Amino acid sequence: MRYPKDHKDARRRELLAASAGHAKAHGFAASGMDALAAAAGVTVGSLYKHFSGKDALFAELVRSELQRSAELFDGLPAGDTQALLKLLSGYMSLRHVASPQAGCPLPGLSAEVARAPQEVRAAFQAGLQRLHEAIAQRVGGDAGLAWALIAQSVGAVLLARALPDEAAQRALLAGVRATTAGLLPAPAPATVEAPAADPTRPTRPTRRGG
Repeated sequence: MRYPKDHKDARRRELLAASAGHAKAHGFAASGMDALAAAAGVTVGSLYKHFSGKDALFAELVRSELQRSAELFDGLPAGDTQALLKLLSGYMSLRHVASPQAGCPLPGLSAEVARAPQEVRAAFQAGLQRLHEAIAQRVGGDAGLAWALIAQSVGAVLLARALPDEAAQRALLAGVRATTAGLLPAPAPATVEAPAADPTRPTRPTRRGG
């Protein structure tokens, strides 16, 4: 049976997505290649056909996941503060806290990347810078604000996941969301154009005094 030309690339993306979900939920270092392969529904041998080893898989996983995160921000119109705040609020939500396998890799995998080989850390740096650029473009090119938004959002989710009490999680997330809203520039006021003059209506003559 002959497969389409892009079959291998599509299959590789599927393996990355499934492996990433398992790693974000259970940790990459703690997951052996057998567990990652099982999560993807393939044998270990099949996984090695696409990736030369565990470090190569980790690097590609990090690269793919951070690219996906950046693309979420790419879809927002530049300067649309409300759309940006909505996306960040969804990030700092109980749903994201409770579903690491479906969310951003930064809260769960950053600490592991810090101990990973250079190949993985280089992929992480490139992906994080790409994400930073996407956010900076949405806040008028303010690089410092973009870093602050990333650090606040990731830190809020990371800390909330460590809390055993849902009420405490809610309070933490709500506090950081409110602070984030205060950091964002105020949306530009809507401009109201004066109605155009109707050329068919006669204008009143100007009355002269005296």
